[in-house]
Amino acid sequence: MMGRIEDRLAIRELNDAFAHALDHGKLDLFVSLFTYDVFYRNGERRLNGRQELEEFFRARAASGRLSRHFYSGLVLEFTGPDEATGHSSWLTFAGSGEPPIEGTEPFVIGDVRDSYRRDADGCWQFAAREIDAVFVNKAIKPLPTSFGKPT
Repeated sequence: MMGRIEDRLAIRELNDAFAHALDHGKLDLFVSLFTYDVFYRNGERRLNGRQELEEFFRARAASGRLSRHFYSGLVLEFTGPDEATGHSSWLTFAGSGEPPIEGTEPFVIGDVRDSYRRDADGCWQFAAREIDAVFVNKAIKPLPTSFGKPT
């Protein structure tokens, strides 16, 4: 379980960077955390490839959506020298407008399954992320499934 400590730390830092970059509008950094062929699923929303992912998250940022993400219980399994999977639970607060936003109830608590791949430079990236809601606060409006896609 404790083998590959450097890789485990790097993947934890990748998850930390995901939350920080998304929550603080660092979209270039955020997009760089994913492989070019990434598959990203959050409920019914499916994004295929880095371009679709970038379009969605840039539209999300432009909409005024504000979030804070926290995760716990990351369990990693290395499936090869440059591949791993992870399972974790994420807690998300979300709203729109300028902070401070009233209300402190979570928007969603979800189970997250990740596939990680090491790139040619030796850096770990998300090759896939799949999110399934476990608890949902219906008082907070989710983004539409088609959000960020050209019509």
